[in-house]
Amino acid sequence: MPDFQPDIPRLRDEMQALLAEYHLPGIGVGVVRGEELLLAEGLGDADIVAETPYTADVRHRIGSITKTMIGLCVMALVDEGRLSLDARIANLLPDITLHGHGDSLTVWHLMTHTGGIGEAPMPEDLRKAFSKLFAETDPQTPLADLYAEGLTIEAKPGTKWAYANHGFALLGEIVSRVEGERLASVVRRRIFEPLGMHDTDLEDAPHPELSHGYTQAATPEDREFLALIGVELESDEPVDGYNLPGKFVRVWGNGGAGAVQSTVLDMCTYASALLRQARGIVRPETFAQMTSDQWRPDRRLPGWGLSFSVRSTGGHRMFGHGGSVFGGWNSYLAVFPDIHIGLVFHTNGWSDNYDATFVPRAVAAALGAQDEPLPEIPVDKRILETAPGVYQLTEPGPLTNFRPQYNAGRVQLSVVNGRLMMHSRRGAWRKGVPLIPARPGEPDFFAIDKPGAARQYMAILRDDTGAATGLRFQQIVDMVRAESTPTWA
Repeated sequence: MPDFQPDIPRLRDEMQALLAEYHLPGIGVGVVRGEELLLAEGLGDADIVAETPYTADVRHRIGSITKTMIGLCVMALVDEGRLSLDARIANLLPDITLHGHGDSLTVWHLMTHTGGIGEAPMPEDLRKAFSKLFAETDPQTPLADLYAEGLTIEAKPGTKWAYANHGFALLGEIVSRVEGERLASVVRRRIFEPLGMHDTDLEDAPHPELSHGYTQAATPEDREFLALIGVELESDEPVDGYNLPGKFVRVWGNGGAGAVQSTVLDMCTYASALLRQARGIVRPETFAQMTSDQWRPDRRLPGWGLSFSVRSTGGHRMFGHGGSVFGGWNSYLAVFPDIHIGLVFHTNGWSDNYDATFVPRAVAAALGAQDEPLPEIPVDKRILETAPGVYQLTEPGPLTNFRPQYNAGRVQLSVVNGRLMMHSRRGAWRKGVPLIPARPGEPDFFAIDKPGAARQYMAILRDDTGAATGLRFQQIVDMVRAESTPTWA
């Protein structure tokens, strides 16, 4: 095992700084090296009003990290010859109507978020998209009844990456039907019990040891976004001057998209199991397939495996997943197989910018990493000539574009004093950020230089003449030039 030493003192200091800077209610943090637990502790409050401290054994809603567990159950069935990645969803779930391009949808497409499914089952559901993700539905209601109007496959499977909660609801249903038991029971039997994760389940029910969830909405734009995604609050009055108490609303349907509750200690156990290639759950070669590139158009930017995000962070290969339960909880799991390190982060203060702000700083602290100074390279002349203009999300449309549309919308590139500037319609780049050439010899690769934020990267897509034709972001989102759209910044 490589003798890598995570920087625990720096990580502790960073957790304290993040807690204070972002006025977070509480934070849980865990670090493992192989099977060795190096750190598991909490800061702040699990419940602000009751002054309950956040500790490593406080239960937490881990949200979409659940998808990695569903993925392991799927691949265990593949190992056993009871399921195939090439199996057609229409055959596996014949009672669920798939509109559009459903005939070619397979298990592989769902596992890689390339199924052409968006953030709402049907176009008319976009008015309250996340009411079909968080809602007080009876967990015993058959999924076919919940999808009574069907599910729209907006883009041809395998042609576009779009994060799809409903894809994992379908995968959960497939696992349940193949196994002949409730999804929560399958995940408990296949993962939680063998690993000794005794404070973890997929029931997503109120629990006396569960942290209270909070959110912050400091601006009218924040409130507008919360209303748009359907976040319900217990009160719109902050309990401590910053944090609004969130309302517990269970994950919709069978919970395959994000219903697990766990603790820092149990998630450290899970991270250690992933460092062992999930032996005993799936075959080592199967796990290697899950954590290797399945969809990664540009190796300089993050991509996707089979239910896991894959990327390079701090110079190290990494796989993992984030988790968000609107109105109250954020989580992150990062596994670095080459240095045998696993990181777990929980906070009961929800933010849509958690992955772009909190997580990179926490990970960098744990790894003892620093952003390398950007090289002083002039922007390529051909890019300066052709990149200015407005760019929009690729078609087809509103369902698969829902998240990036409301996180950024269209973006505009312009030239100011020989540098490229980028403005978005909404979100973190709305006031403008410089684009800085990131690497010598790679004129199409840029760093997004936003002060106070973790560094992000993007690529400018070009044709055979070197002219800019589109943009590619590290959120696995592409944009194309909008020729007739006027600039605004």
